[in-house]
Amino acid sequence: MRLLHEWASALGSRADLFDEAFADRPSTLIKLVKYPGRDDDRQGVGAHKDPGVLTLLMIEPGKAGLQVLRDGDWVDVPVLPGAFVVNIGELMEFATDGYLKATMHRVVSPPPGQTRLSIPFFFNPALASSMPHVDLPAEFRAAAPGVTRDPANPISGTFGENLLKARLRAHPDVARIHHPDLVRARRGDGHQA
Repeated sequence: MRLLHEWASALGSRADLFDEAFADRPSTLIKLVKYPGRDDDRQGVGAHKDPGVLTLLMIEPGKAGLQVLRDGDWVDVPVLPGAFVVNIGELMEFATDGYLKATMHRVVSPPPGQTRLSIPFFFNPALASSMPHVDLPAEFRAAAPGVTRDPANPISGTFGENLLKARLRAHPDVARIHHPDLVRARRGDGHQA
């Protein structure tokens, strides 16, 4: 919440702007992710944006692999001792009308015989909560390009809608088996699951 307070202030709003979205049972998740070494070029995790507000990521010291998309190129994220990587999620892109862009990122698997560990902490409001729009100062508003328009990845201001979209996309085989109605509904709207 402290980071969200700082972001709100830096964006010209009152510090507690996002508090209401997190007042009723925020959705948090922390997990340990182990990437095994591979002798091919397969991704440890394919390119994606996190559907929520922010992700704090602790990366194993000395282990490369996290990349972000910047100006059309994949750039390695340096591992800094004692520091967290902060990924901006789709809800912050929505709240700021694109002034803050959701971080497109991926993980490249380590070479054979090595592993890579990371610990992501996902901080999001409750599933039914929506993020408020930030009333940006004129100079920020002029630089805000709007929310990314991608029919295959529509961005919503409600966390549950973004999370469902992300899960259907990340696990299409499971979705087709257990939730064919949701897959059909998303395709019916012109969106791919």
